[in-house]
Parts: sequence; C-alpha cells; structure tokens
Amino acid sequence: MVSGAGGRIEIMAQQTRVGGLPGFVVGAQNLQQVLAELKNLEPNLRKELVAEMKSEIKPIAQALASKIPSEAPLSGFSPKNNASSPYVWRKPTMSVRTPFARRAKKPGVFPVVSIRFNDRRPNAGLSILELAGTRNIGRAKGGLTPQGAAMIRNLPSMIGGLGRFVIPEFKEKQAEATRAAVRVLDKFAQKVGRRLRDN
Repeated sequence: MVSGAGGRIEIMAQQTRVGGLPGFVVGAQNLQQVLAELKNLEPNLRKELVAEMKSEIKPIAQALASKIPSEAPLSGFSPKNNASSPYVWRKPTMSVRTPFARRAKKPGVFPVVSIRFNDRRPNAGLSILELAGTRNIGRAKGGLTPQGAAMIRNLPSMIGGLGRFVIPEFKEKQAEATRAAVRVLDKFAQKVGRRLRDN
C-alpha cells in the first residue's frame, strides 16, 4: 500500500495474456490522480517515473526470460526441422512496459508496469507448450488426441500445476515485482506530496 497525494495506491499483481502467452501486470488504484499531479508539477517527473519503473522491473523480467529454453523442447517445434506455423519455437523477445493510462480488467485498477513476451504466429511454440494439456480437450471435445497425449508425455512436467517455463518463475517473483513497483510509486508519490505542500 502506498500513500500519496492521490490517496492510497493499492498494488496488485495479475496474470494476463498477450498474443496467447501469459504476461504479467502490476497495477494500482488511484494511479491516475498521482500521474496527473506529477505532470502538472513537472512534466519530466513522469518520464523519470517511467524510466525508474522499467529499471527496477527489468532484472525480474530477465529472470523470467532466462527460464525459457533457447532450443525447442520437442523436435517437431524446431525451426531446424521446418516446424510449421504456429508450432515454431523461437525464444521470444522480452519487454517491460509502463501502460499507465490503460485500465486493467479489474475495475478501478490501472496498470503500472507489465512484462511481456512477443510470442506470436508463426513463432507461438512457447505459448502452446507452456500450458499444453491444461485445457486441450481435443477437436471432438472428448479428451486429448493420441498425438496430443504423446506430445505432453515428452514435455517437461508442469511445475506446481502452474506451467512449465515462465509462469512458475513469475509466481516466485510476483512479490518481488510488487515490492519494486511499490518502492518506485512511493518515491514519486512522496515527491508529489512534498511539492504540493511547498506550493
């Protein structure tokens, strides 16, 4: 919880989906008021907030990315074996974004920072294999196809029932990401408060 000129900023972390791949967002309530006050007091303060937030979260994002294998876990997903779209495995590019102005799914909560992995067709192998078997009920909705069942048997096991690569690591890092976001928001909320009191 962060106290500032915009009132209490309640921090939350959630899993979202970007291009089929799980992504992760830290959001806050009452954020827009703090951002407006930062901009009104000094436009560069918002730029400083964005830069510092990205700097704090980037090591966490890099830790997530480090859990993604460079080579395809299954040979059929390898570009070396001419895997077809969307089953091509390429390690996705990672980005840290600060989508302050956009409203999250939770009413009244605005995204503060997000970690994203660009994993789109034709290179959606990670999206497919991260959660393979958790929701796949086959085309006939009667269960996994024999091919699907064989694929899952040859994959690494799910970690804690969460996923295989990125999601389990995020769950471990979620509290750290939230604390980092709180530190940065608290610092800039205090700047707003001090400057308002000085005026």
